[in-house]
Amino acid sequence: MIEILSIGSGLSIQDRGRAGWRRFGVPAGGAMDARSMALANTLLCNPSDAPVLEVAQQGAKIRILEDCWLALAGGDFCSRFASGTGMPFVAGQILEFDQKAAGLYAYLALPGGFKTERWLGSASMDLRNGMGTPIQNGSRLPAQQSQPNASIQSVARRISSVPQEHIPHGYAHFTLHPGPQFKSFSRDTQQQFIASKWTVSPRSDRTGYRLEGATLDVPESIASEPVLPGSFQIPGNGQPIVTLHDGPTVGGYAKIAVLAAKDLDRFVQCAPGTQLTFSWLK
Repeated sequence: MIEILSIGSGLSIQDRGRAGWRRFGVPAGGAMDARSMALANTLLCNPSDAPVLEVAQQGAKIRILEDCWLALAGGDFCSRFASGTGMPFVAGQILEFDQKAAGLYAYLALPGGFKTERWLGSASMDLRNGMGTPIQNGSRLPAQQSQPNASIQSVARRISSVPQEHIPHGYAHFTLHPGPQFKSFSRDTQQQFIASKWTVSPRSDRTGYRLEGATLDVPESIASEPVLPGSFQIPGNGQPIVTLHDGPTVGGYAKIAVLAAKDLDRFVQCAPGTQLTFSWLK
């Protein structure tokens, strides 16, 4: 069991999310970086989608209440606990997520995953849509089991060598598919979008990342239609919004592009201030 001393920029329990509910207007949610979630769980021999604690950079402070193994993956924010490793801790130790490092989300795993409620079959918290109780200072979060389900020391050493190359360091490039309304944008706007450098705005969260840069000409509004995570919507101010895990399932903004699915985990690790460039997927 762990105790939350400070929630910092934000904490939530996440798993792979709730697939199959988008047609009812419920976003899938789930860990922003599913790859890092799976890595943290692998370090403890957990199922890859066992519930983990998603830590948004930065300022979180956690006390260990019982001797246990923990694993961490994703952003490298914790001075005592390197990302991509699993290790034992003793009761009373404190983890502080206070380093200024690359990445935006880190994932803390306990043996068997965190024990928590489920909503529509998933433990993922989506407070915007009324699923889950906010984690607060003083919250105590238990594990599903008191000890790992196997001897994990050799596993931890092996997996910790996996490179974290998908964590951007101030700059990142991504390949995109043309969006459903791509042809509604003028050729000049299409070229301007690809030729421009964009910056991730501080006004970004789990619902979507706002990008700052060139002002794009906006075509006429469209009827609301389904929106997938990774869609680049262009609202009236001409600045792209990239819909993400807790974002709306329908929208009326024209979509100039869609992020290649293989890049979604890396994209969400782009912290505010990260410089982005794009090209079309060939």
